[in-house]
Amino acid sequence: MRRPLVSFASVLILAVLLLAFRSDDDLFELRKNFEIFGALYEEIATGYVNDVRSAPFMRAGIEAMLSQLDPYTQYYDQADMVDSRLLQQRNLGGVGISIGSRGGRLAVLAPDGDASAYRTGIRPGDVLLQIGESATDGMTVVEANELLIGQPGTVVNVLVERQGEAAPRSFSLPRVRPSTNDVSRFGWLGPDSTDGIAYVKLEQFGDRSGREVKRAFRTLNRRVPLRGMVLDLRGNPGGILAEAIELVSIFVPNGSLVATTRSRADDSILEYRTDAEPYLPDTPLVILMDEYSASASEITAGALQDMDRAVVLGRTSLGKGLVQVFRPLPHNATLKLTISHYYLPSGRTIQSTRYSSAAATVTVPTLLTFTTPAGRTVRGGRGVEPDVPVDMPEPSPMETALRQESAFFLFANQWVAERCDAMAVCTGTDEDMLREFRQWVDRQGFALTTDLDLLLVEMQAASQDAGFAELTSNLRSLQTAIERAKQQQLEAESERFLSNLRHEVRSRLLANQDMVRADLEDDVWVQQALELISDRRTLADILG
Repeated sequence: MRRPLVSFASVLILAVLLLAFRSDDDLFELRKNFEIFGALYEEIATGYVNDVRSAPFMRAGIEAMLSQLDPYTQYYDQADMVDSRLLQQRNLGGVGISIGSRGGRLAVLAPDGDASAYRTGIRPGDVLLQIGESATDGMTVVEANELLIGQPGTVVNVLVERQGEAAPRSFSLPRVRPSTNDVSRFGWLGPDSTDGIAYVKLEQFGDRSGREVKRAFRTLNRRVPLRGMVLDLRGNPGGILAEAIELVSIFVPNGSLVATTRSRADDSILEYRTDAEPYLPDTPLVILMDEYSASASEITAGALQDMDRAVVLGRTSLGKGLVQVFRPLPHNATLKLTISHYYLPSGRTIQSTRYSSAAATVTVPTLLTFTTPAGRTVRGGRGVEPDVPVDMPEPSPMETALRQESAFFLFANQWVAERCDAMAVCTGTDEDMLREFRQWVDRQGFALTTDLDLLLVEMQAASQDAGFAELTSNLRSLQTAIERAKQQQLEAESERFLSNLRHEVRSRLLANQDMVRADLEDDVWVQQALELISDRRTLADILG
């Protein structure tokens, strides 16, 4: 007796909905493929040699289909949605990566939340091989997320495979409690408030971001009239488009065009404009961005750049110019579906990556050059490019390796526990901290794997395979030399290491405003922004 095909019925319901949006030319192909799919599923479900569990079987098929699209289109079944709500209620810490199933393996997706793990060195496309002690073979996304979360202040080790590299990489990712506010910091730049330069750090675009940013600037403006503003969107993965529109409305005239979306359905074009009078229409504004700023943060910065209202300082942003919406499916499942492209006021798109498969292609425009009202040239198809690039060195291989091990994070936990009291008073100088950090790193026995180490592993494997005994011996000598160079670099990089350590310690001890003041003095990007916004002539020249 054939069992009822509940899952197939759901598929047919979805098929009917899809058919309503397709032209007559497509109807035959759609009907044909749904008939094939239904017959195939029924034959396997009823005639396969052993029992087939319908839920994981269908889930595998869904994930295989979505892997042909862009990485932001994702399926969530009822269990996923329940687990997501439970995680929020349990007040646990996350590691700041977004993962999905790609080709039957767990892969890191582009930032879609806290970008802290990406700053540690995790990259989109990395395949998760192991989480803690558990191999990921056969693991679902929900099971992986359960292993990644935990008590804030702890770390979880992950092993990843990166395309083009022979050896896997290991990372120790700190678990951090999500911020309850979208604006995590605000205060004055400079030694005090007399210069009237305000600073606001926005972590994400949640459901009150616009109000929080306006409240922060208003609070500072009431104390001292603002003469300049720095809005920090570094690492901001975006979020709610409406909040980006509200934020932009603080600075530009009512009715200003902020973004346009264009979708395939009915050739739909929607315009998003500000609908409030500006609070700070003339105060000079500098926006900080980096390669992890995405989506709504790119729309905010790009729109203000296109309107010649703000100077963008930093690095080219991620380039996520695709719009997602959540569509309800039968049985409390949900589809997050990419439906359109964002376009900025100049007409450019911020989408920088072309996603292509045999099934579908998300393209980027070939026309890259656009013009602002003041005649400045901006480019599309590559994220938001800064008006003023930040000129600073990349982290050294040793600093990168220490971040991979979360060494600064873990040592700060120990230093605060042993050296600081309940009143945030600590014993020991910066020199003491640095000396104890080096000793602690030695005791921990961190591998401190650099790109050079990974290259050496590949060379050793190739040498052994080829039977080059003398070369293998020389490579062992090279490995000893590399370890010696690491120790020398550990000594030479003291100032950068100390800056990382001071930040981690301050984050555990100081109130928000005190931490802002102390952190900003060490922040090269912010100091460049302060220098720029204080130079009105240069600022005016950039804005045309």
